[in-house]
Amino acid sequence: MASQTQTDQIAAAVRGHKAAIQAQGQQISQLIQIVNQLQSRPRSIQEEIDAIEGRRIEGTLSGEVTFTATDVGQRAQPIVFQVSQDGPFVMTHYPLAIWRPTAPDNTTNLNRWRPVTTFPLPTQVVSEDIIDILYELNDGGSQRFGQNEPRGPLLSRPDNIVPCPIPTLWAPNAAIIFQPTYLALTWDSDVPPTQGTLHVDLIGYRIVNL
Repeated sequence: MASQTQTDQIAAAVRGHKAAIQAQGQQISQLIQIVNQLQSRPRSIQEEIDAIEGRRIEGTLSGEVTFTATDVGQRAQPIVFQVSQDGPFVMTHYPLAIWRPTAPDNTTNLNRWRPVTTFPLPTQVVSEDIIDILYELNDGGSQRFGQNEPRGPLLSRPDNIVPCPIPTLWAPNAAIIFQPTYLALTWDSDVPPTQGTLHVDLIGYRIVNL
């Protein structure tokens, strides 16, 4: 027959087990509440994109368009980027835009990359074939505009790739339209160009099912 001391020890052990079970039950209840809260809240844009099935492949959509001095002050010919039917395209950075003189054949900076904005270049070096542009970025298929007015040179450069505040998802087969407006052309090299080619890259990645 167990002694009183043994009985007390067994009772204390039982109470300890009960307390542990109650604590575990409270922890489980708290975890269930957290899971329910996570399931009920809207997913972030990044979570929505991450939930899309498919393999992620680095990719850049690239396009070019020519322009001349007659395009100054106008919404000129756009660049259209066609997204593959294999899957959506996620744009992670602001478009990279640069240009190069392409005519005449003896122009000073023939086929040399030039900037698309005089800002933030100091005044003393704003010379020799620089342009200033505004641009719009729209979904051509849905007729959805990316902004209410043409935006300023909020663009990436080869030496400064600027991330977007949030990634932008473009659907398969979407026609992305980059619409430039040429504000000014500073063509003052020794042999000024008569024509330029605007080059734009949309930086991001593709989602494809392989």
